[in-house]
Amino acid sequence: MRIAMLGTRGVPAHYGGFETAVEEIGRRLVTRGHEVTVYCRGGGRSAARTHLGMTLVQLPSVKGRAVETLSHTALSSLHLLTHRHFDVALVFNAANAPFLPMLRASHTPVAVHVDGLEWQRAKWGLVGRRYYRWAESYAVRWSDALIADALGIVDYYEREFGAATELLSYGAPIQAEPRADRLAELGVRAHGFHLVVARFEKENHVEEIVDGYRCSRASPSPRR
Repeated sequence: MRIAMLGTRGVPAHYGGFETAVEEIGRRLVTRGHEVTVYCRGGGRSAARTHLGMTLVQLPSVKGRAVETLSHTALSSLHLLTHRHFDVALVFNAANAPFLPMLRASHTPVAVHVDGLEWQRAKWGLVGRRYYRWAESYAVRWSDALIADALGIVDYYEREFGAATELLSYGAPIQAEPRADRLAELGVRAHGFHLVVARFEKENHVEEIVDGYRCSRASPSPRR
């Protein structure tokens, strides 16, 4: 299969979860014999044409938090429409939903990784939150498949839109033994603690995780 991946900063992965997902998924698809093309934002750390067997397409974007992603995805969609035929396009971020009709016009099946509930995040103003809320419904309407990385997102799209999503949870390929000296500084022992690494966003359920731990028998002083 010929697979296009767009909507992120691209690879090599130097930024966040989406970029890491593109790199990990893309290289695994390559080892299985698929042709993978990743659309990357030009002017970044790498101007390479390939990475881990993936073909890279470097395109510019308009700088600015509100327009950088959208401007780059617009150019990526236009490039996909006019340059190559793909068997499937994987679009990251529901905010890129306005470009789905363009992708569909190329007769390319489109799957959208919807990400989290951006419209609930305080970093966006009123216009931004309303846009994200609208983009979610547009992604439901125009994509061939929806992808979520957490059960909370699966439940949300089923509840709000009656839309089914495919749950593809992230993994962690690296297992490292904790340093004894650092554990002693923190007052914990090896294999005797729980670690949660997450942003304090509603859909990450950090409060529920902490409360669940405090109520469990794993806690030194569980609440009853």
